[in-house]
Amino acid sequence: MPEQETVDPIAPMAVAFDAARPRMSRRLFARRTSTWLLAGGAVTVLAACGTSNAASKDDVAALRKEVAALKRAGAEEGAAADAHGAAAKPGEKAAAAHDAKHWEYEGATGPEKWGELAPENAVCSSGATQSPIDIGGTQAGAGGRTNIKWQPAPLNVQNNGHTIQADVANGGAIEVDGVPYTLVQFHFHAPSEHTVGGKRFAMETHFVHKSAKGELAVVGVLHEAGKDNEALAPIWAGLPKSTEEKKALPNFDLATVLPKDRAMYRYAGSLTTPPCTEGVRWQVMQVPTSVSEAQVKAFNAIIKPNARPVQPQKARDVLKDAIYKLLPPA
Repeated sequence: MPEQETVDPIAPMAVAFDAARPRMSRRLFARRTSTWLLAGGAVTVLAACGTSNAASKDDVAALRKEVAALKRAGAEEGAAADAHGAAAKPGEKAAAAHDAKHWEYEGATGPEKWGELAPENAVCSSGATQSPIDIGGTQAGAGGRTNIKWQPAPLNVQNNGHTIQADVANGGAIEVDGVPYTLVQFHFHAPSEHTVGGKRFAMETHFVHKSAKGELAVVGVLHEAGKDNEALAPIWAGLPKSTEEKKALPNFDLATVLPKDRAMYRYAGSLTTPPCTEGVRWQVMQVPTSVSEAQVKAFNAIIKPNARPVQPQKARDVLKDAIYKLLPPA
C-alpha cells in the first residue's frame, strides 16, 4: 500500500501569520483562526483514516484560498491605518505611537468611546468610582490625614501627546492616613477636569503618587483665570512642542504650586485617562491658585483641550475638611 501524503495543518497557519503580521490586526487574525483549525483538523483526520488524498488536497486548497484572502484583508486594513496616520494632525500620529490603544479627547476615540477601545479600558464605561467629578454636596471629614513631604527636585518635562508631564526624581512623598505614596510625576489639564458646584476652572495640575503596593494617590490643584502663575513659569519657559522634545529642570520647588490655604476635598476615584483604573485616592485643593490667559493659550497651542467630562458621583462621599499638613521630607 503506497505511503499516504501527510499534511501539517499548523504550517499554513504559521506561514499566514508571519506573512500578514506586519499589517494584520489581532482581531482579524482571531476571526480567521477557527476556520483554519477546522480545516486543519479535517486534513489530519482524513490522513489518519486512510481516506483518499483528493479530499485532503481539496481542504488544503481551500485553506490556501483562506490564507490569500487573509493577506488581502490585512493589506487593506494596514493601508487604511497608514492613510489615517498620514492624514493625522501633527502630534496625533506621535500620540498613536506612544499609546497602542490610541485615544483622544474628541471624535471616534473620545471619552465616550474609551471603554470600547481595548478590554483593559472597560472600566472607563462600567466603573462605579470614576473621575473627575463635580464636587458639589460634601460632608465634613472628622478623620483622615494627608501629610505632604515634598522637596525641591529635578524634573524631566515631556510632551506625551496628551499632556505636558513632568517626571520627578526624588521629589518626596505624601502620607494618606499613614500610608506613604512616592511622587512619580505631575501633569496638566486645560480646562480643569474637576468642577466645583458646576464651575470649571482654567487649568488643573495633578500630582501622581504611587505606594509600595502600586496603589495611586493624586493631589489636584485647581487654577482659575487671573495673573501669571509664577510657580509654573520655569516649566512654561520652553514647553516641549512635540513628543521628540524634552526639557530638564535641575531644581524645582514642588510646594510652590500649592495654594497657601491648603484645605482639601477627598474622595475615592480613578485615573482620568485610559485605562481609568479605580482605587485612586483623590485629594483636590479647595482653594484655587491663578493662571494667566497667556499661559493657558501657550499650553493649548501645543496640547488641545484635554479634560475628561465629569463622571457620576453615585454613592460616593466627598470629605470637605480632611486634615492636611505640609511637612519637611523625612
